[in-house]
This record gives sequence, structure tokens and C-alpha cells, in this order.
Amino acid sequence: MEKRPRCPDETLKKLPTYKEVREHVLRVSEEPLALPRSVSKKALVKYYTKIDKIREYLVKNVLNPLSALRDVLEVSFYEKIAANTLPEGVSAKEVTNKLIGKIRIINKLSREYRSKIAVSFDSAEARELYREYIGRVLSIVRRLSKLIEMTNNAIFELKRTPCIDPSVPVVAVAGLPQVGKSTLVSVLSTAKPKSSPFPFTTKEIIMGHVNVGFRRLQILDLPGILDRPPNDMNEIERKALIAITEVADLVLFIVDPSEDFYYGLESQLGLLRSLKDWVNTDILVAINKVDKVSMDRVERVSRAIADVLPNTKIVTISALKREGLSELMNAMIELLNKISK
Repeated sequence: MEKRPRCPDETLKKLPTYKEVREHVLRVSEEPLALPRSVSKKALVKYYTKIDKIREYLVKNVLNPLSALRDVLEVSFYEKIAANTLPEGVSAKEVTNKLIGKIRIINKLSREYRSKIAVSFDSAEARELYREYIGRVLSIVRRLSKLIEMTNNAIFELKRTPCIDPSVPVVAVAGLPQVGKSTLVSVLSTAKPKSSPFPFTTKEIIMGHVNVGFRRLQILDLPGILDRPPNDMNEIERKALIAITEVADLVLFIVDPSEDFYYGLESQLGLLRSLKDWVNTDILVAINKVDKVSMDRVERVSRAIADVLPNTKIVTISALKREGLSELMNAMIELLNKISK
């Protein structure tokens, strides 16, 4: 059976910081260790048992979460979401692999010092070897502090990112801020994103599901994108663009036709032109809020859209009034069926 790509889940955990590791190591070092009377060379056993505890802590809290992260990063979408939180040019995979390599070095040190302590002459030598081991372990972790911080930022973002099922079609709802994306997604699907009169309310990728006949769709409510090059976008906008370019089988572009819309029609048309170059999927355009404008205005906006995307399907809706949604759903299914053929 083919292995299914991993999604961010409960195995993806925040890594302990250097301070947290140090506190744990010192706590293990200071805790009394009760050993059975039958154990000989108790001082030696005490020290290599403490080494075992430290190694087990690092495996459970650092190595295992890093291994889970590495599996998730095999999916291009999640790898790019993680990279979006990192400094430009820094690879999430490279950072993860470097950390895994360093923790494996600590594992090797643990085995080496355990063996040395087991054959040491007396408790004084065992104690000195243990202190040397602690110093080397904490030195390695301290030098990794920046990488751990970056990795935790990526993990935090990934855990807020929905699990995309590659076997189910994905519709990405895109557009400028305040065009009504969240309202539309909330009435179409199981998702309940927050709506607000303020721009950039949606900061995360929110996924819902919608059943249309025998078809099940994943629908993504994305943060708004302004009409500007990707290099000028902020982290939130880039997150939306990653979803559009990486997982969308269909882009549903929402337009606000209002003449008093803050960003204006030209900005929306500019973003639509850019999307045409960025994506390899069909773009379905929905003119929203038609209950607020005249039919003449809707027709002028439709013609302007057709000039940018000739032959594209344009539907008119009011997400708030739940008007035109059946036509919209039918248009989505028609385009997705064309893609699957």
C-alpha cells in the first residue's frame, strides 16, 4: 500500500528551548536516585542511569517531534508553509535535518559516556565523566538555540494549517481583503470563519467541506491578497499564495463590484491578471454583493473581468443574502469535472 503523506497532527510538538533542556538536565542531576540493595557499584549505576534519563528526554521531546516534522515537510505545500516563517533562503528541511543530526550526536555521546562510567575506577571518576557529559550536551543544545527557535515558529504555523486530503478536490477562495470570502465559505461549507468589517481579519488558512451531490469538496478560506508582486507581500499574503499555487484544483476569485469599495475595481482586476500568471488551474470568478449595486454596474464589472480573462465563467452572487449559490456550486462542479477528465 502506498504511504500516505503526513499532515500536521498531535505528533508535531514544540521543541524545548535551551533553557528548558538545561532545567531538565539539572533537575535530573539533582534528583536522588533510589537503587535496589542488590545493585553493586551504586555510584556508577546512578550516573549512567541519569544519562539514560537525559537521552530518553531528548529522544521523546526533540528527536521524535523532529522526525514527525521531517515527514510532514515531504509534502511541498507544508514545506513552503514552514519556509514562509523562516528567514529568506533558509530551508525548513535543512534546518530539520541539521537538528536531527545534532541530536543523534548527543545520542552517540550518551552511549560513549555510559560505557566510560560503567568501567570507571570509582565514584569520583564517574562523577567527573558525568559532569563532562552534561557540559558537552548543554553546549551542543545552546549552539542550536537559533535553529530551535526557527523550527518552533514553523511548527506553530504548521499546526494551524489544515490537513489537505490529496484525494479530494480543493477549491481555494481568493481575492482582496473585504470582498466577502469568509462569508461565502461559511454559507457554503462546514467552516465557520470569522467575518469582520476590518481588512485582513482572516490570517490563517481555514478549511471546510461541502457536499455537492455525490461529490465532496475541500474549500479554503484564504487571507486577502493585495495587488502586488509576491516579493512585496507580507507573510500572511504569501501563505494564501502558497495555498493557491500548491493545492488548489480550482481558484474561486471573489470580486466586490461596489463603487465605494476601499481597494477599487482596478486593484481587483490587477490581482486577477497576476493570478492568471501564477496558477495552472482554472479560475472561476464570482461577483459578490450584487444585492448592493445596480445591474448596470454588475454588467460593467463583468465586461471588465472578461477583458482580463476572456472565456472565463462569471457568476453573480450575494453570499450574505444566499443568492446565486446553486449556480456557483454548479459552475464549480462543472470546472472540476473538466479537470478530472
